Amino acid sequence: MADCHDPGLLRKRLTRLRDRLAAELGPLDAPPVEDCLPAFTGFAARVTVVDRAYLAGVLRAGTCVFEGAQGVLLDEWHGFHPYTTWSTTTFANAEALLAEAGLAGTARRLGVLRTVTTRHGPGPLVTEDRALPLTDPRNPTNPWQGRFRFGHFDAVAHRYALEVAGGVDGLVLTHLDLTDRPLRICRRYDTVDRLPVGPPGDLDRQAALTDRLLAARPVYDDPPADWVSAVEDELAAPVVLTSHGPTAEDKRPVPAEGRQSPAEGRRSESTGAEQSESAGARRPGSAEVGDHLVPAAR
Repeated sequence: MADCHDPGLLRKRLTRLRDRLAAELGPLDAPPVEDCLPAFTGFAARVTVVDRAYLAGVLRAGTCVFEGAQGVLLDEWHGFHPYTTWSTTTFANAEALLAEAGLAGTARRLGVLRTVTTRHGPGPLVTEDRALPLTDPRNPTNPWQGRFRFGHFDAVAHRYALEVAGGVDGLVLTHLDLTDRPLRICRRYDTVDRLPVGPPGDLDRQAALTDRLLAARPVYDDPPADWVSAVEDELAAPVVLTSHGPTAEDKRPVPAEGRQSPAEGRRSESTGAEQSESAGARRPGSAEVGDHLVPAAR
């Protein structure tokens, strides 16, 4: 980022990047380097570029939230290859930043998931149901990602996501305002009820898992009378926050008093629970913040 303050150095870096990409991909449909310089230098003039010591100070000053950029099931090493993003979407990056700041092990790990399961574009979505009357205004079908797809609650996929992320301290369950629609819960597939987890780096293994999922079929149970309890039971983690709409007023903390965590007594038997998105907050984070599904127009 500091290169944006130095037009000469920035020009060299952008030229090198352009040449490398052109060698790999062929002619680029991109503006000339000289036309890009004003945008980068203008950005540098509007923001404060800080060094590594800055983050440690911010973390010690109060609570910070780290939000995963993508859902865990899109993780480059643990997602369903090749339908993934080329970055790490578990808690690992946030944990690394905390460790650099001398605050390793201080995060509260939250898994964020919906009462429906979604995917933008191709790839496994075992519980997909095109008849679900839902739409997402902020994630429309487009040429580069494809169709935004909807499915019923997939406990198998969520268990896998939580396990590869290393477990959570609590779950955030959103879109509870949609549970009056014909949403069902999938606790197992026709061939398996738990997906295998392996060490990162083996994309052939992940591709084989993708093939299995593309052939799998969901086994549905009736909609639960109590979604919070059902999700807690299936994922062996407590729901600590619920969302019943798109605004801050629609978020409701779940009190812990008088309620035993479903994970108690099970943690020693499980390597963790699962989720679609991850967030970490220091103690003194494809669904995104602000997005909300709505019923499709009839």
